[in-house]
Parts: sequence; C-alpha cells; structure tokens
Amino acid sequence: MKVAVVGAGISGLVSAYELAKSGVKVVVYEKEHSLGDHAKTVTVDGVDLDLGFMVFNRISTVRGCFSNFIR
Repeated sequence: MKVAVVGAGISGLVSAYELAKSGVKVVVYEKEHSLGDHAKTVTVDGVDLDLGFMVFNRISTVRGCFSNFIR
C-alpha cells in the first residue's frame, strides 16, 4: 500500500511515522521549507523563541520530537 500525507505538521508527521512503522510506503508533501508547521523554534536577536504549541516549551523537546522524522 502507498499513502500520501499532505502537510508536515505534527499530525502529518506522526501519521506518516506510524504508517511507515507498520510497513506502508509513505510520501509526505509539505509546501513550506521546514517541518513542524506551528510547532517550531525561531531565533530573534539571538533569543530562541518557541512558537505554536506551548507544551513544547523547551528547545530540546522540539528537536527531540522531530529528530525521528528528519534523516
């Protein structure tokens, strides 16, 4: 089976990951140049700011969450 996932936000990434773990061939399509959609960290004037979901209030948490999806 082949599945296309549209959107590389946290929901799309987790969906693709779970499908791939079960043996499904998955392609993720994202219009932006980065993954994560609302859950991301940006640097402004040397200060790291977490955007989106406030549960990701530590930079290491965000990076750890997405490290499974970036190869």
